Amino acid sequence: MPDTHLPPRLPSNLPEGLNRPHLRRHAAAGSPTLLFLHGAGCGGWVWEHGFADHCAAAGYPALVLDFTRHPQGREAGLADFVAEARAALATVEGPVVAVGHSLGALVAQRLLFEPKLRAAALLAPVPPEGLWLSSTRLAFSDPRLWAEAARMDAPPGSAQPDLAPSLFGTAMPVEEARAWAARLGGESHTALLEAQAPQPVPHGWLHGRPVLVLGAGEDRLIPHDAVHRCALWHNTSAQFLPGLGHLMMLEPGWPDLASRLVAWLHKLG
Repeated sequence: MPDTHLPPRLPSNLPEGLNRPHLRRHAAAGSPTLLFLHGAGCGGWVWEHGFADHCAAAGYPALVLDFTRHPQGREAGLADFVAEARAALATVEGPVVAVGHSLGALVAQRLLFEPKLRAAALLAPVPPEGLWLSSTRLAFSDPRLWAEAARMDAPPGSAQPDLAPSLFGTAMPVEEARAWAARLGGESHTALLEAQAPQPVPHGWLHGRPVLVLGAGEDRLIPHDAVHRCALWHNTSAQFLPGLGHLMMLEPGWPDLASRLVAWLHKLG
């Protein structure tokens, strides 16, 4: 089962919702800390299948954030996720690079004015325009997958097993895809709704931070044109990894994705 591949998580005294994996033994002096932000219906566990370890071994310490979906008995909104990420930034000494996937990439984009944020890497990102256009297109082209994506607020284990491969590329074994998909769910309905609308994301000429935008070649949730528009907003060009689906950091080809991220981090200086 996938859980056997996950490194242990250590207890910490960070604010509720924050987890710091034991990766700092790999940190190089002066390296920025990577703040990993997961997507809708996921958790920090998506980065701990090997991805965060790969980056840490290359000299970049990791801070993995688990968003709190239902704080104090209410549903969290995107502003709550941004506030949590901002609180995580405050725990780090030195510069930080946000690494966000999907909805987490949208949160990362809303942090681009933060003084500590050196740069951002956006993987299969929700674009600044929100998901309304992509969701509408998916509702017509694949209504079953659209309905499944729309119910990420259902409890984990509610995903339809036959739709699990749609979240991955063709190289992902079906049983492994189903095992990962069974962990998805529990997202805040409020956050999902808010993500459909345009977001207060600063334009690249305003924030001036380097931004890496990586799309998945076989992503059925975030289409290529949305990824391109996201990159253009930040004055850069999108790169696409062939063969990967939306949950790209869990794919068999994730080392190529991680290596691209590390190569870009090295260029930041």
